[in-house]
Amino acid sequence: MILSLHVLSILILIGFAFLTFGVNKAAVARGAAVGLFANAGAFIGVVYGTRHKFLYGATASPKFMVLFLGVTLVAGFAMLFLLSLAHRDVLERKEKPWTWRQLLPILGGAFLGLLIGAIFFITKTVADSVDTVSADQILFILTQGNGETTVEQTLEFYNYMVAPIIWIGLVGAGVGTIRSDFVWKRGEETPEADGPTSHDDPGTLDQGTPAPVTRAVAPTSPKAFRFPFVRGAAMVAMVGMLGASMGYAAQRLPLGDLVKVYFENSTVVQDNFVMPTDDKIHLPEKKRNLIHIYMESIENSFYSRDMGGYLDHDVMPELAALTKEGVSFSHTDKYGGPQQLYATGHSVAAMISMQAGVPMLASGAGNGKQMSFPDFPTIGDFLSKAGYATDFMVGSDSRWAGLGDYYRRHGNFEVHDLTTFKDQKKIPRNYKVWWGVEDDKLYEYAKELMTKRGSEGKPFYFILENADTHFPNGYPSPRMTEKPFATQYENVIHYSQRETVKLVRWIQSQPWAKDTTIVITGDHRSMDKNFFKKWDKSYNRTVVNMILNPVQGTDLPKSITNNRQYAPFDLFPTILASIGAKIDGDRLGMGVNLYSGKKTLVDEKGVEFLNSELAKRSDFYDQHRETKAATFDRNQDNKF
Repeated sequence: MILSLHVLSILILIGFAFLTFGVNKAAVARGAAVGLFANAGAFIGVVYGTRHKFLYGATASPKFMVLFLGVTLVAGFAMLFLLSLAHRDVLERKEKPWTWRQLLPILGGAFLGLLIGAIFFITKTVADSVDTVSADQILFILTQGNGETTVEQTLEFYNYMVAPIIWIGLVGAGVGTIRSDFVWKRGEETPEADGPTSHDDPGTLDQGTPAPVTRAVAPTSPKAFRFPFVRGAAMVAMVGMLGASMGYAAQRLPLGDLVKVYFENSTVVQDNFVMPTDDKIHLPEKKRNLIHIYMESIENSFYSRDMGGYLDHDVMPELAALTKEGVSFSHTDKYGGPQQLYATGHSVAAMISMQAGVPMLASGAGNGKQMSFPDFPTIGDFLSKAGYATDFMVGSDSRWAGLGDYYRRHGNFEVHDLTTFKDQKKIPRNYKVWWGVEDDKLYEYAKELMTKRGSEGKPFYFILENADTHFPNGYPSPRMTEKPFATQYENVIHYSQRETVKLVRWIQSQPWAKDTTIVITGDHRSMDKNFFKKWDKSYNRTVVNMILNPVQGTDLPKSITNNRQYAPFDLFPTILASIGAKIDGDRLGMGVNLYSGKKTLVDEKGVEFLNSELAKRSDFYDQHRETKAATFDRNQDNKF
């Protein structure tokens, strides 16, 4: 419908241009260009200046559509009126005939407009919506490949990035149609109103009829000033806007780190990496089940200040109580967790960090369909070889970033996702809530799967990732009847943690629970920028972590669990140790088994140093990339 309004408004403005400039090609060009300008202005005004956030892909009322058309036409009529005044007084159309060469400035203007729009609007959208954007996140977004997001994020993508980029490109093309000179007429030949007349000149007719009366003419004014480069000046202005957009991007995005990825090399991964191999990891004869629940964006800051959080109130009381029943490693003497280092700050990066003991450094190769994951061995690889049944469950489409295939390659995981649930007829083909399947349903599917695995007589490794607490604002479940807090996000987090604890209580009631270790971690810090915009930036935000029923027990010295400086990749050997694995030297990947009490890489190098070095290219890491990750081949990465 909105596209029809765009076309209708442009046609009306072309018609008005006919009335203003006459029926000719110039009037068509002027009406069309003004139509583009007016629609672009109206679109940007609506999206950024009113509550109608989404113009494309969303349903708008007839009243709003009429209003949008009216605003567009009023703006267009005003522009055409001003243009008519300009052509009467200071603009003069070039007399040169139109040729196909005139397409070049149109294409050039469109290209400049697209560049300006892309740099400005992509920067604005990412920086406005994501808290603390890093270079690896930008590159991940650009190369992540297939998958789906929420309906709202899809609408944001089209309305905040794609559509404005296209409109600015069309405006640039409109600038390229300019074919007028600027003319400043400083004076004209003007007749003397009261000058003398004569009937005695040779032009007098023989019949005595006086010749036509002539008036004396005033001296001719100086020649008018002509500037023939109006279009060129407009193009120069666009180049200036391009420079301003680049400056804006440099101010709001970590472009310096993007440069590091391609032009600076670091050996920090190579120098501190211990290759996980079978001869270094010794699993116990009696295998324990392992369940790892990733809680989307759940961090310790949601606890109250007296507990180590940031808020005046505790949003996660049930989770806090559950944490006391297990082992949790804190950077303080209260609730705390790992330092979120560079390249560990989004879901896929967090999983790889905890599963393989390395950050997910920005893609050195890969075009989306060839996502460049690291090929280092993972927990799944070792447990699968040890006879475990391995499953990964997520409510969204696991094609997102190729994550499903990554788990299939590393541990022969059976992947259960939105597509699987549709194939199994658990939900209709057109079903999609939030990222796919909401957590209420996901947890029921998880219970079914764990019940099945628990009855098969072999150990199982189950990874579950929820999503209802994803930014922005989270997904409020219809079952969320209690809303004790002021913001939707807090209420969603409160409901989600309570339901997660209920799931854990169900697990603990199962006959196989005594032989099951449960790991619960936040995947990464929340990215909901609006929620955190007034927070003190010096507060150290960390994700939750707990290990329930580890072989080490829960009565550990405070020196092991408190005031520990560590990173997500330290959980790689720690999780293996929690199910009884003996690790030679207590180091795997870049991580340290936290149960050992040994110093971690964060202890030795510090957060600032590691972040700086991890932002650079690593030749060692690049030698261990899955350059064909879109190809389902479990053997492609067997290099060890």
